[in-house]
Amino acid sequence: MLGSVKNAINIINSFSIETPELGICDIADRLEMNRSTVHHIVKSLSNEGILVRTKSRRYRLGSQLLGWGQTVTEQYKDYLMATPYIDSLVKRTQETVLLAILENEEVCCLSKVEPNKAISMNTKIGDRKPLHCSGAGKILLAYQTEKSIKKVLSKKLIRKTNNTITDPNLLAEELKLIKKRGYAFDHGEYEENSSWIAVPIYNFLGDVTCSLSLSISKQTLNDVEAIKTVKNQLLLTSQNISRHCDF
Repeated sequence: MLGSVKNAINIINSFSIETPELGICDIADRLEMNRSTVHHIVKSLSNEGILVRTKSRRYRLGSQLLGWGQTVTEQYKDYLMATPYIDSLVKRTQETVLLAILENEEVCCLSKVEPNKAISMNTKIGDRKPLHCSGAGKILLAYQTEKSIKKVLSKKLIRKTNNTITDPNLLAEELKLIKKRGYAFDHGEYEENSSWIAVPIYNFLGDVTCSLSLSISKQTLNDVEAIKTVKNQLLLTSQNISRHCDF
C-alpha cells in the first residue's frame, strides 16, 4: 500500500512546467517503473481528476489539484506578508531570495523572488531539500532543540556534491557556529557552483519559524566587502520581517 502511494506521488511529481504532458512510456522510463504498473496508477489518478488524458493520448495534471492548491495557499498565506520586504531586498541586491520553512525534517521553499537577470536559479517553490546541505536548511536546523538536531545527525547525511558535509561531528560544530553568529553559508553543498547565505526569521515569541536566504554571485563571492554588504542587507530584511510579520 505504502509503495503504491509513493509511486503515485512520484508520478505526479514527474510533471513540471518544462514537461507539462507525459505519456505512459515517458513516465515509466523516467521513474524506471514497469509500464503496466504506471498505466494502472495513472488510470486511478485520472479517475480522481488528478491527471487528465489529452487528445494526444498523453497526460497532464488535472483540475483537482487546483482545489488542493487553494487549500495549501490559504494555510501558508501568512508567509506572503513578507513579500514586500523580499521584493525590496531583491531590488537592492539584484540577487535571488528564498523564504523557506522546516517540514518533516526537510527544508521547503515557500517563496522565490528573482531579479531581472538572464540566469535563473533551479530552486522552485515547493522544492524540498535535506537540512544538512543548504544554507536555509542549516540555519533552521541550528535553532532546533538538541533532541531534534541529534535525530537528524543520527541519520546518514547524503552527499550531494563534493562540498556536502557528511560527517555528523563536523556538521554539529558548524551548527553551533551558525547559531552563535546568526547566519549560515552554503558554498556548493547542494548544487555545484551555487552559493547562498541564510538567516533566521523569528515570531513574536522569539522562536525561529522560517529562513531567508540570498544567492551569492561569483563576483560578490570574491569580494569580502560585497559579501559583508549583502549579509547586512539580508539581516536587516529578516529583522524587519520578524518585527512586522506574524508567522
